[in-house]
Amino acid sequence: MKIIVYSILFLFTAGPLSAESIQKLIETGKVKALFRSSGGHQEYCIEMKIKNNTGSALTIEVEPGRRLEADTVSDQDMLIVKDQTITLAAGQTFIGKLYAFCCQKKDRSPTKGHSFKVGAMASAALVKLAQFISKNNFSSTAVQNSIWVLSDKHNLSSVHEGDRQENAELRALTAELAGIKMPWYYISYKDVPGMVFSDKASTLSGKIDYTLTTGTSVTVIVKNTNGMIIRTLLENKAQHPGKQTLPLSFPVSGLSKGKYQILVLDDGTNIIHSREFEL
Repeated sequence: MKIIVYSILFLFTAGPLSAESIQKLIETGKVKALFRSSGGHQEYCIEMKIKNNTGSALTIEVEPGRRLEADTVSDQDMLIVKDQTITLAAGQTFIGKLYAFCCQKKDRSPTKGHSFKVGAMASAALVKLAQFISKNNFSSTAVQNSIWVLSDKHNLSSVHEGDRQENAELRALTAELAGIKMPWYYISYKDVPGMVFSDKASTLSGKIDYTLTTGTSVTVIVKNTNGMIIRTLLENKAQHPGKQTLPLSFPVSGLSKGKYQILVLDDGTNIIHSREFEL
């Protein structure tokens, strides 16, 4: 009987260790960890060094949704978006990189070697977004912009679905978590050297659908809130009756922030369709 009991105990203790949060292990002194920037603010940009200070093995989890706190005030905090679990033997040290993105778009990109504290878990919405990103593969640009939508009230139109709609689910979840309506358009922004994000809109793209009851000439214009025409996208274009899909892509550089209206005009006079966008 004793041999059977001991065998059961051996099998139980030899099983996989349950993972513990890195924050808890640091706070209890079981591990010592250093986090430093490897330069940049996206993807594998955080170097991590962890030492197991105990006399037994530990399984450590670095959770998606953890917000590393920058020691340098002007540096951005970084959001972990890929789960990483490390098992260390007693006294063992691990060196690796964490997959993280900026979650303070107005601060600067951390300089190589700048340090971070382990921080804490981010808001519930950011944690849910990070967990979703951890289980999928999305473009880095879409990931970064989706994080900023929640952390900095960034414009959701900056999150592009991609040519094959590879980022569509990320865009939909971001809209849900932010409690905002999905925009019908996308906005691209200028790249400015030395800036993480320029906030300077450059191009608006998307498509609009409308139906013509008869063949007619169509004009498409853009107006501001004062009713002033600021762009003519299509002028007196002959079109057949039926459903129409019009792809749009036009520069918005230099336009003031605010709301605008796209109008589809029948014979240049009657409004047969309208769409709003915001910069």
